[in-house]
Amino acid sequence: MSAGYNPFSKKGLCLLIFLGILLICHDTLRANLKKPVFAKQKKTIVLDPGHGGYDKGALGPAGAFEKNVTLELARILAAELENTYRVILTRTDDYFLNIPTRTSMANHANADLFISIHAGGSFLHQASAITLYFFNAISESVLTPDTNSSKPLETIDHPFPWSDIQNRHQTSSKILAKLLLNRITEQTLFKKGEILGAPLKVLEGADMSAVCLEIGYISNPAEENSLQDINVLSNIAQSIRNGIDDFFEKVR
Repeated sequence: MSAGYNPFSKKGLCLLIFLGILLICHDTLRANLKKPVFAKQKKTIVLDPGHGGYDKGALGPAGAFEKNVTLELARILAAELENTYRVILTRTDDYFLNIPTRTSMANHANADLFISIHAGGSFLHQASAITLYFFNAISESVLTPDTNSSKPLETIDHPFPWSDIQNRHQTSSKILAKLLLNRITEQTLFKKGEILGAPLKVLEGADMSAVCLEIGYISNPAEENSLQDINVLSNIAQSIRNGIDDFFEKVR
């Protein structure tokens, strides 16, 4: 700097202000460049507690309603998932929702996963198993007289053309079903399970990976008791959360 330069002159002050602004802009730009251009979006999961309102679902020998078990499990599962995922419940209390509304809610939310939660019912009180369903226009199982199939798993007699929407997610839905079943049978008291394809209305038209989970048999006295135990439901919820984590690791 020359001996004749006065930093407090008008030109000198302007230069100092300009250099200060330039330094601030430089630091701000460097900080912004370290941030991702797009924030990572949380995956959206829609949980569908089966039945509700006047539709009580299957009835346990001691009087437990399927609709209450499914809602309680969905609430616990939502709490398990909400720190990592965006979670939506199709119903949050005891009221009726028709099947198309449930699937429509998942589509409108642009969900990445749709899981409809049920409990099995059978005239055979010793029946015990986990069943995971993915959408298939042709059923892989034969409904027998001992299966309470009227309410929990309503099927389609004549699939509409837009059922093809779920068909394109069939592979990923099978993967989801397998990963969930693996975790549930490894981590909970439910050790038997199967995966079946069926033309279920609740899965038809879902434009994302989608499964229907039947978590044990509420018609089995021992399982009815277990499905009303918060600790058991929390354990099931943790296993489902782990299965969901596995799914997104596998199909990311």
